[in-house]
Amino acid sequence: MRPKIVMHAQISLDGCVRGFIDTGVYYAVANRFNADMVLFGSETVYTAAEHYPPETEKAFKKPADRPDDQRLRWVVPDSRGRLRNLHVFRDSEYCKDIIVLVSASTPPSYLEYLRERNYDFIAAGDDHVDYAQALEVLYKRYNCRIIRTDSGGVLTNALIEQGLVDEISLVVSPCLVGTGEPHLFRSLSLPNRMPLELISCETVDEKHIFLIYKVLK
Repeated sequence: MRPKIVMHAQISLDGCVRGFIDTGVYYAVANRFNADMVLFGSETVYTAAEHYPPETEKAFKKPADRPDDQRLRWVVPDSRGRLRNLHVFRDSEYCKDIIVLVSASTPPSYLEYLRERNYDFIAAGDDHVDYAQALEVLYKRYNCRIIRTDSGGVLTNALIEQGLVDEISLVVSPCLVGTGEPHLFRSLSLPNRMPLELISCETVDEKHIFLIYKVLK
């Protein structure tokens, strides 16, 4: 068994993932899914900001698991061991804690980095993270039933290609961006057409279109 995966993204009318005005509608509708965790792409976390404050003693302590804490755990794949800025997000008002997905090829020094700072991590796959296997662990070990993605496209495209996405949620911004920004499905490679079923379509904030599609297996 694995969690239900909802791919959630905001795009311009021409499919770009950046270049539109952020009005907060993306996160407003994201809360409707009642997700147990959020799955971020490593590139999204890696490039979230140009500069980060240094670690303090707090970075080495696991946050207390309080029953009244409504924040979600973040799940981040990082088989190459690039992310050394996790303390910034772990200490934010949006993140309860972080679970890192690694593989057999992850450098041992990075695993030690995670252990020293008391991050949970799941080893799944050989050269790259085996998402199907990792999702099963999240289901069994952490009781995760719904997981929402927050990615610029590379991670979610891989999940679609592997048949792991159950629903696709899109917030369409009222603008055209052009070729200067990356498109959501820029790296998607499918052997055949993937049919979708429209679940809902509504106008949000009088300007944005909110679409939810079911992926037909």
